[in-house]
Amino acid sequence: MSETDALLEQLRAAAAAFTDSDAHLQRVLETMAADVARARNERLPIFPVIHHSPASAVHMVRWLRERRPKIVFMEMCEDLLALKDDLRDCTLPVALQAFAGETVGFPAAWTPLSVVAPLTEFSAEYQAMAYALQNDDVELIFVDRSVDHVFQWADRSEDPEEPAHDDEDDVDDDEARLHGAAVGIEIGQVAPTFVEFREFLLDNARMSRFEEWTSLYIEEPTIGSTTATYREILFLVGSLFRRLGSTPHDREEIRKRDRFMWTRIKEHLAARDVPPEACVFLCGAAHAVDDDCPEWGLASDARFDIPARTETRWLYGFIPSSYGAIEHQFGHARGAVSLSESRWKKACRTWDIDPFTISRNKKQAKKAKVPKAPAQLSLGVVLSAPPELAEADAEELVQWCTGVVQAARQNRYLASTADAIAIYETSILLARMRSRKRPSPFDFIDAAETCLEKGAPPGRRNIRQLCNRMLGGDRVGQVGYDSLPPLVQDVYDRLAPLGISADTKRITRVLMDFVKHPEKRACSKLLWRLNWLTPGTRVARPIMGELKLGMEPKQESWDVGLHGAEQRAVIQLAFEGVTVEQVLERRLSQAAFGPDARTVTALEAVEGALILLDSPRLTESLGHRSVELLRNELGADDAAEIFERIRRLVHHFRGTAEGLPTWLSDFVATGYAHYATQLPGAFGDRGVRPEQLAAMLSFVFTLESLALAMGCNRSQLVIAIELSAPQTADPEKLGLLWAAEWLVQVRDEEAVRRAFGAILDHPLGRTAFPRYLSGFLQALGFAPRIAPIGVELLGRAFAELPDHVLLPWMPALLGELRPRQADVLPALFKEVGRSLPRDLAGLDRWEPAWMRPAEAPPAAEPAGPELSDGARASRALLLAHRGATDGWAAAFGATGAWTEGDVAPAAPAPVPTGGAASELLARHPASLEAWARSLG
Repeated sequence: MSETDALLEQLRAAAAAFTDSDAHLQRVLETMAADVARARNERLPIFPVIHHSPASAVHMVRWLRERRPKIVFMEMCEDLLALKDDLRDCTLPVALQAFAGETVGFPAAWTPLSVVAPLTEFSAEYQAMAYALQNDDVELIFVDRSVDHVFQWADRSEDPEEPAHDDEDDVDDDEARLHGAAVGIEIGQVAPTFVEFREFLLDNARMSRFEEWTSLYIEEPTIGSTTATYREILFLVGSLFRRLGSTPHDREEIRKRDRFMWTRIKEHLAARDVPPEACVFLCGAAHAVDDDCPEWGLASDARFDIPARTETRWLYGFIPSSYGAIEHQFGHARGAVSLSESRWKKACRTWDIDPFTISRNKKQAKKAKVPKAPAQLSLGVVLSAPPELAEADAEELVQWCTGVVQAARQNRYLASTADAIAIYETSILLARMRSRKRPSPFDFIDAAETCLEKGAPPGRRNIRQLCNRMLGGDRVGQVGYDSLPPLVQDVYDRLAPLGISADTKRITRVLMDFVKHPEKRACSKLLWRLNWLTPGTRVARPIMGELKLGMEPKQESWDVGLHGAEQRAVIQLAFEGVTVEQVLERRLSQAAFGPDARTVTALEAVEGALILLDSPRLTESLGHRSVELLRNELGADDAAEIFERIRRLVHHFRGTAEGLPTWLSDFVATGYAHYATQLPGAFGDRGVRPEQLAAMLSFVFTLESLALAMGCNRSQLVIAIELSAPQTADPEKLGLLWAAEWLVQVRDEEAVRRAFGAILDHPLGRTAFPRYLSGFLQALGFAPRIAPIGVELLGRAFAELPDHVLLPWMPALLGELRPRQADVLPALFKEVGRSLPRDLAGLDRWEPAWMRPAEAPPAAEPAGPELSDGARASRALLLAHRGATDGWAAAFGATGAWTEGDVAPAAPAPVPTGGAASELLARHPASLEAWARSLG
């Protein structure tokens, strides 16, 4: 009886113990046994692996040292092969990356496209690549579908870049997101995609994570077995998961990839004079068995009609990776990759395994050691006999228990030696409850969390995180200088004066004194450009110093980090250009000329070009683009930001020798006419907020002198404001409108006071008085002359409004004034200070101007009737000789005062001569002389 038949009999006996009718199960088991036999007898040796499995890496090293294959076929995207030589300069873990910023033939929502294939030292694929790179006579060939086909065959109803991370794990750290939103490529994925099947396995094994199941039933039994036994177990596992553990969609994708890979293998073998027995095919366990694939195996001459690639231009390179990023990318439990590294190192020590490494000089650094031979155990024995609890494992468990207690103490946990003993006993108890003879690292982590975690963590890390760090922790890779794209190499070269190189693996604090070292200004400009291009990262963070228009600091302090996630961010820039300046110019142009460009984004690009780039051509081009966007812009959503940015630019260029450029003058003139035209509609549109309307008026009135110098007509603004009055009934907009009317002299100051007074005096209208006043105060930004009226109206509001109106308005008033504290509040405070008394003594007698009674103007004397010449002469005579009149008044008891009339004294009338009266006075002069004496 063959070994396969014996295995089949054991499986049938196990099936009979759990079911009465084993007809269907027998058929499945027979198929699995046939899969194992066919894969084992294939002319081209097939080596099944599991992603980042130490058992796979151990047996891969043994196979390569024993067989010395001439060609290594590997399940990896065929267009990533060009990157293999650049691995010599990298520190693992790193990831091979393919990136496409612009795509052809793919949905626009998928752009940009990115694929990563992470590598670790303890992965079988890395050991195979290192073996091939160390030996010039060995050829490495990637035979899996290209990255273009990865997206061609993806389901277009789903997002292919959605990572499959476990929702229960905390992935907030930067290292866990090193791969970004890229699609992960892994060799040897064994996790069943059929959810019910996976849950059935975990429930029966009393486990919560599939990595735990893999460790107990695949890793531990096979890492100490022979390579032949390891292969047969992986063939069996691959057949089981492919036929029972995969969904129909996944099985179809696996079958399509098998057809692609076997077609490529046959093409390469036909082109080379190498027998298949002198080669090896490295693939995942699911691809190692046949599932009605016509192209599978060399015995079949069938070839797959490989579809053509799209015209998408792909860029290739390396990015740093980490254990946390791998776990996050492929949905592994946190700490699973670190535990795999621990098992790998332990296996290398136990069996004297000398792993393959990639050195910069293609020669092996030293002669490889001969590994110890593993126990010669058959497939049936390995599957039926669980691993024994070795003394080394017991000592290791004790070290774990004492180590986590020590780490807990350092992180402010109240842990003691008794807790270490409790963790040890609980780990053994959990292992026995889960049908294990030795505690696994997962049992230890659960036991430590049970014994030590009593509530919220007192420090930054909880017990599970401490266990993961102690069992191996995270490791972040680094891409070497020679493997970096030209842009990143240029960044390192230009930052060399600051002591930053590709070997720097920490954040560097840099202090630059430009007075003593003016040559470092070039480094400062580069750091500011990197800071702008990589927002939200730690590539370049300014600690001291700022970059503004027209300002050159004397000193700056920076935190510079170009390792790990930060190095990946800079590498991503290399897919857009060959220098930082080229990428920056491209980003600025995209912001201004893109399909979603707005006026404010174009102005932001103009300001960025002025600050970060010395390119007048680019600045002028972006400026003219902003003028064009302003002409076509509707609404006032960005009016406030547009005004602030254009005001800064005007002030900046006015201080230069060249003065305002043409595009900026055109922008001001265009903005004046544009916003003046939109004022009537904005006042009547309920969707336009008063703040946006105030921003439009600020642009018009603040830049009015420059606009008028450019040929604009103020009558356009006056007409627009006059047309706006009937358009709005909103109280805040009316208050703003009254201020604008006062500025263009359509309404005088007293008319503004009367309008507010009428609202305040109206019993129903006073409840809306705060809204009128809020709108009026918003005009302080462009009309500081209304500050006296504003202070007066605020005083009247506080004095006359009832509490139920005033108190709810106060928070809103403060909230509206806070953003304008730089331009509105100083004018108000200055006016309040001017109106208050100078000393404390005058405070008791002080009262605001609006409470003082108005002084009535002097009444004009009513005009009398027109006087004749004789009357005027008599009036003048009485005024000249007031004694007679005063005497008569005293005789009659009358009182009064003389007043000057409007009629000027007339010249004395000539005394008439001749006539009867004259003759009578001439004959009797005594009477006339008596009157003369009495008149004095």
